[in-house]
Parts: sequence; structure tokens; C-alpha cells
Amino acid sequence: MAKAAAKGEAKAAAAPKKGKAGKVARERSEIDDVITLIVCVACTIWAFKAIVDLGMLSF
Repeated sequence: MAKAAAKGEAKAAAAPKKGKAGKVARERSEIDDVITLIVCVACTIWAFKAIVDLGMLSF
């Protein structure tokens, strides 16, 4: 029984990290980070403009 548990743990440790659908997770590149930053900034600007526009409607 202990042999089987040790074998299973060794197998799990040797297996590569996998994400959804069994794909191996890749390292994020700098361009991925830049794209994420641009999207976040754009969403923040859009939300700020929407809040200001809705505030202007109340006057």
C-alpha cells in the first residue's frame, strides 16, 4: 500500500503543470503584460467617462 502511494506521489511530482483542457501552462511574456495593462487602463477610462456622463444627466 505504501509503495502505491509513493509511486502516485512521484508520478504527480514528475507530471508537468497543466491548465484547463490538459494544456501545459506557458510563461507570460512582456507583451501579454502590456496588453493586459492597456485593457485595464481602457476599462478604467471607460468606467470613469460613464460615471461622469451619468452624473451630468442628473443636473
